[in-house]
Amino acid sequence: MEYYVHHVPGRLRVRIPQIRKNGHSAKKVQCLLDIYGVDNLSVNHLTGSVVVNFDPGLTSADQLLSVLKANGLYDNTQAITCDEQIQRASQKAVSKFGRAVLGYAVGKALESSGLPLLAAFI
Repeated sequence: MEYYVHHVPGRLRVRIPQIRKNGHSAKKVQCLLDIYGVDNLSVNHLTGSVVVNFDPGLTSADQLLSVLKANGLYDNTQAITCDEQIQRASQKAVSKFGRAVLGYAVGKALESSGLPLLAAFI
């Protein structure tokens, strides 16, 4: 189970796997984070994403994450950063692109070798 966390002063975004496609858990998160200092709260149970806009003078991202952690909805040892998520996505894209190029090259090599014609007779 992997959590994604990104925060800047006054805004926290957390992806919580337990609330993805789970309306009950999403409501629980909404109730837990409806606290003093939170200006706006958006919980999307389809994606498992929570966005919290808050007053940094009244609360902090660490305090909000502590509330989630205390209720079993966040584990900082399983959290990845924005940089890690970008790196994983780029590695996946490069891998898919490499396979597509290789597939194209093999297809062109077989096409020009006459093997498709031989395969048609078999």
